[in-house]
Amino acid sequence: MKTLNNMTKALKLVAASPKPISVSEICTALDLPRSSASRLMASLRDSGLIEQVPRSRQYVAGPLAWELGVQYRPLNFNLDAIAESLAHISLLTGLSTWLAVLDKREIILLRHHQGSTPILISVRLGQRLPAHTTAMGKALLSRLSDRTIKELYDETLPSLTGRSLQTRTELITELDEIRQTRLAYSRQEAFPGIVSVAGAIMGVANDYPIGISMSYQAQQKNAADLDPILEKELQTIGQQFGDDYWAS
Repeated sequence: MKTLNNMTKALKLVAASPKPISVSEICTALDLPRSSASRLMASLRDSGLIEQVPRSRQYVAGPLAWELGVQYRPLNFNLDAIAESLAHISLLTGLSTWLAVLDKREIILLRHHQGSTPILISVRLGQRLPAHTTAMGKALLSRLSDRTIKELYDETLPSLTGRSLQTRTELITELDEIRQTRLAYSRQEAFPGIVSVAGAIMGVANDYPIGISMSYQAQQKNAADLDPILEKELQTIGQQFGDDYWAS
């Protein structure tokens, strides 16, 4: 079990790193002797989950990891249909759209459609972000109970920018507002100068939500006209998947 846990931790380090990762970094992060870290990474390499860069001898995600990622499907959701919705939102608004799922206190970005309006955000597919700092994260968290939120979070929250929520109390208050309006906002809380708006959809056969968002610059003049476009698309998708939350 300990070996499996170390493999999982090593894979998460590789997935989270924007550059190839070395055995030394694995040693430090997992507190392992170099020989143990080398054997661990060699096993993951031989399985195809990671691969080794020949010149540097460092590691990146492997073909099996990519294949698993491509095959991943949130339960009871037709991602092809949702991808069409992302494209439709982008077409109507000119904005980039994203799809994410919640993993405890983080969101994982799964799909992206580039809009015609250029906005520079340093994120990539598969990246994790603190849920309480993002519009999608807050939308997804709003589909959970306050009791679950209290189990997930301590009172003090980590920040990405000076505008990030600071406490669990603030988060719970905002989640209650989101449950009333159905739209969540991140106003420069994850990325300076960027506002995101999002909503979350629950599958009819489970309690596993997905989040859809779009992003624009904080000074966007027609933001009030753009947000209803997202809401209407979320309503269409929600009704398609039997989510009563979006019934009207």
